Amino acid sequence: MKAVDSVINSLVKLMMGASSLVLSVVTLLAVITRFIFANPIPWSQDIIRICFVYLVFWGGAYCVKEKEHLNIDILLTSVNDKTRKVIEIIINLVLLLFFVFLMYFGFIFMQTGVSQKAPYLPIPMSVYYLSLPSSAILMIYYQIQIIYGQLKSLKGNSNAGGERA
Repeated sequence: MKAVDSVINSLVKLMMGASSLVLSVVTLLAVITRFIFANPIPWSQDIIRICFVYLVFWGGAYCVKEKEHLNIDILLTSVNDKTRKVIEIIINLVLLLFFVFLMYFGFIFMQTGVSQKAPYLPIPMSVYYLSLPSSAILMIYYQIQIIYGQLKSLKGNSNAGGERA
């Protein structure tokens, strides 16, 4: 399982790094050609858009892995440790359902782009739209890992209780 995790994590980091690099380089070239040479590169808009979209959605999946998503913990700080863990599991199950929703409707949305083409490049818009279900699959994968770890922790600490310090 560690080998699969390593491959998936490397793929996500590679996608985010490549998207960032290409986004930066193409944006710089587009600005230079537009404002210095007064000759814009039309296809640059398509490249910038696709890199930005994948960076945002796959970056969101990476945030799920790192548990860096938005969290309001005012309720969690006011309950004991075991109750907090149960609430966190419930929250993560709701998030998992939301990611399944994103994946399902993301695939439906992606299919609408098969017949549409990008404005300047001859690629179907479904390539852009693929960012949503593919990142949702990654989010589901990471969320299942998180929930599994929480259930293991809850089961391991079932005899331990007490107030949170």
